[in-house]
Amino acid sequence: MSTHAAPGRWLGLGAWLVPVLFFAVGPVVVLLLRGVGTTGDLSWLASEGGALGNTLKVSTGAALLALVLGTPLALLLFRTDLPLRGAFTVLFTLPSAIPAFIWGMGWLSLASPRAGYLNRLLGDGTLNIYGPAGIAFVEGLSGLPLVLLAGAAAFRRVDPALEEAARVCGASPVRALLTTTLPLALPSLMSGAVMVFLMAASSFGVPYLLGVSASPPTRVLTTRIYELVLLGGDGGLARASVLATGLLLLVPLALVATWALGRSGRVRLSAGKGMSFRLFPLGRARGPATVAVGVTCAVWVLLPLAAILLTSLQRSFGADLAWRELTLAHWSGVLLEPRTLRATGRSLLLATGAGGLVCLLGLAAAVLQRSFRRAGAGVEALAVWPYAVPGTVLALALLLAFSRDLRFILLGRVAFVLALAHTPWLLLIAYAAKYLALGARNSAEALAQIDPSLAEAARVSGAGPLRAFVDAPLPLLRPALVVAFVLAFLACATEITMSVLLVPAGSEVLGTLLFELQSYADPAAAAVLACAFVALVVVGQAVLARMGRRAVEVR
Repeated sequence: MSTHAAPGRWLGLGAWLVPVLFFAVGPVVVLLLRGVGTTGDLSWLASEGGALGNTLKVSTGAALLALVLGTPLALLLFRTDLPLRGAFTVLFTLPSAIPAFIWGMGWLSLASPRAGYLNRLLGDGTLNIYGPAGIAFVEGLSGLPLVLLAGAAAFRRVDPALEEAARVCGASPVRALLTTTLPLALPSLMSGAVMVFLMAASSFGVPYLLGVSASPPTRVLTTRIYELVLLGGDGGLARASVLATGLLLLVPLALVATWALGRSGRVRLSAGKGMSFRLFPLGRARGPATVAVGVTCAVWVLLPLAAILLTSLQRSFGADLAWRELTLAHWSGVLLEPRTLRATGRSLLLATGAGGLVCLLGLAAAVLQRSFRRAGAGVEALAVWPYAVPGTVLALALLLAFSRDLRFILLGRVAFVLALAHTPWLLLIAYAAKYLALGARNSAEALAQIDPSLAEAARVSGAGPLRAFVDAPLPLLRPALVVAFVLAFLACATEITMSVLLVPAGSEVLGTLLFELQSYADPAAAAVLACAFVALVVVGQAVLARMGRRAVEVR
């Protein structure tokens, strides 16, 4: 390495570390210090025990539901010759791309005690989606893809020779599958359930929608933090900081549990060269299994989406289920309303800006990981860590860190004032920090597949370090960066939790508009906006799928 290259590397590391530490890591550290350092009368914590208990109850229920339903589904989808496996996989993983708040809206339309479609069809109000059980049910639905994807990776790593050995010993095909493959994949499935637990504990929209209006109200940590932030004042923010610190402590606990499951001996699965992967034949059970999976998919995924669509077409929520009560008035009234158009434009601008920052900073993180072998793990941790921080905690941290104008004096002459409070810029920072991991991971994986000799050949031809990178590796990294941009764009455009806390008055985005319409105004109008969210996600997923097919064709 030349002596001129080393200073450039260190300068690049510093240029990346400053914004990441200042905007992504620093605010969370400030929140932790404030939460841990809070002194005085803490007797009020006793009254918050219900919120903590409800959080643990809901999160555990969601994790167990996702594990119990996801394990047999993963077996059928990824280990057997079930018909239409590809279509079922796409549908069952769809909840991961659509905000959980929208799934809550769908099940509220179906199982509201008074006006839910299912209760009206049954003629009674036996179904009640409100309360801890309803919240856990919706969160389990939203987190199901985490268990399915973990199971898919595990089942594909299991050597089929293990099942063959069990068959030689006299086991039936079903018993061989259940006694060899399933135990080996179970730790991975459980690690996915741990992630569902963390996701449910960090959720805000569904607990607010189905918990605050319950009788009695079901409050969890995230909704209590929101209420304390709305209360305002130093006392409210101090209490919110303490609760956010407790919520944040769940993150390392969940990550340690996932790491322990991943390091256990049971998940060291063999994957030798030439290993053949054969699907388990269902035989006569193909028909019943297909019907069972199809019904589960229809009830679990398609039914709530259909309920949202029906709600958007009704004159009013709770109207009779008749053709005369259907209208397109809500669609034209909501989508063409100036308020919606302004929120759409603002959301698209913020999502585009955040996507660009995610790609830029993520690419820089990947390059720094390759340049600094020893410090690469630290760079990766700084880039990925904010993704694990609950959105409510990250938003509160930014509120506390930038609640006042920050003044900087350069060389004793030039003064800079950083005024982010009550501006959309704070939301842009939150988006970029939260989803920086998407850019870092996609860029690092793509860069690892590129031979460093390409850039070295450009350097030998006389190009400088920057020109060599732009001419050689960067064009090959473009597909991965486009994928990262699309993922970040979709996540930011449909984000609700951080938006509700950070958007200033008069600067609505689509997420806050959806939250306000569903919570305080018009469920039918909110359903129209939810349909637009789903359409945006489906289009984005189609773009990603097409890019994936193109990449395969190129190879």
